[in-house]
Amino acid sequence: MNGATDTITDRAVVLHQDRPVVGLAPWLAQAAVDAVRDGLLLQVVTPVDGVITYPLETMLAKAQGQWVVRAGEEHRDGLTGLPLRWDGHRFARSNAAQTAGTLPTNTPWTGGLEIQIVTMHPATEALRLGASTEAAVRALTGAEPTGWGVAEPVTEPWSRHELTAFCRTRAPAPTSLTVVGGVDGSATLGVLTVERVDVGVREQLRLAGPPLSVVDAATLEGLAEKLAGTARSMIVTVHPGRSGGLRSSRPSMPALPWGILVGHHENPVESEQEVVVGRPLGRGARRAWWYRLDGGPGAPYETLGAVLRRYGLNGGSGG
Repeated sequence: MNGATDTITDRAVVLHQDRPVVGLAPWLAQAAVDAVRDGLLLQVVTPVDGVITYPLETMLAKAQGQWVVRAGEEHRDGLTGLPLRWDGHRFARSNAAQTAGTLPTNTPWTGGLEIQIVTMHPATEALRLGASTEAAVRALTGAEPTGWGVAEPVTEPWSRHELTAFCRTRAPAPTSLTVVGGVDGSATLGVLTVERVDVGVREQLRLAGPPLSVVDAATLEGLAEKLAGTARSMIVTVHPGRSGGLRSSRPSMPALPWGILVGHHENPVESEQEVVVGRPLGRGARRAWWYRLDGGPGAPYETLGAVLRRYGLNGGSGG
């Protein structure tokens, strides 16, 4: 544990962090593993003006943990703004009314970009991971990633060869790594997850970066073109609560899907009407389809759902 105010009960592991930026430190990652193993809820408590990093936010979601914000004597959920109270075992939902000041108010298409890319590889000795990470970080920052590691801060300089070798030592167990790139206004933070599946090796990147306003739309379109022959899917969203891979505790609207690349599909399902025109990229077995979701006739999430149904897919983007 880290600090005298940390608490373990029969329901939860509660970790108090008074730093302005709280990331996925190695001890915190281990605390999450221990909490999941013991069937306990992990709760990370920060001041109201604190921020958490994207890798920590992602880990909390995966471990079904919770970010708790402390504002004076009151507490609330750091992502939803819903009031919480200490019930003797954990911070639980409070019956107190949510104040108008915590209601989310955001302008659409403002906030940080989030890119999720899934790539499938044959499980061969020639496999080198990290190509999609390099392409995405370059699109958001103009440069290659700067480093990787098992937690924050990262400890290794960027190297696809070393990253691949490390994942091989962990196989067949899945491996989750933190990747970083850019500086200041173009900073990016991400999580790269590699796992063996029946058909090969699945590589999933979740990357949070700078605001949409500082990344040219043509650059994102170019990223779709670059990944069209290899990626199974890519979803680009804009999250009003994030910037540069950091999440503030101010309640915000969910991310809005901006574009989606559907890879390795020769033809869509004919029974589903096309609600937004897609652009084919490539041909044959490597054909992919790219859809912009920010300018169609329907709401972005409705349009995304229609595209997924058109290809017989399920799912969406995170909030």
